[in-house]
Amino acid sequence: MFAVQPQQESSGSEDVNSTKNVTPNILPCRIHHDGPVGPLGRYWKSETDEKDKNLQTAYFRGRKLRGRRVAIPEGYEGIVALPTERVMPSTQRNANSTINEETEQEEPVKILEKQATFNEYVVWGHELTPAADDSFVKGVEEWLKLAEAVG
Repeated sequence: MFAVQPQQESSGSEDVNSTKNVTPNILPCRIHHDGPVGPLGRYWKSETDEKDKNLQTAYFRGRKLRGRRVAIPEGYEGIVALPTERVMPSTQRNANSTINEETEQEEPVKILEKQATFNEYVVWGHELTPAADDSFVKGVEEWLKLAEAVG
């Protein structure tokens, strides 16, 4: 199980209480890099379609990509989170519950640190715009239906 918490203070001068808003991109390729890059404009520049503002075109390493914007539904928020080694103290988790400690070993709740938020993301395809029934396009809608059924 996981718990999402705000980013902890670092030595930087950023305000910890302000989380930046980003637009994640789901690309149809594998990039063997995990970490920051230089100025984004050098590697990535997308253009919005004149006829449909939800469609975009970009070129990555000479390959044409077509993208579809997918909005996060009203009342929900997308987050970008990083796993940490921290675990939520059991006293916080069990304040309102009773557990038979002799028979049941509880699983630790690991903390994810919130890095950014988003209200839309872009799904990209090679040459063609991903269809409305693409698994990444429909994914948010299906996860919300599952969450509402379980919750």
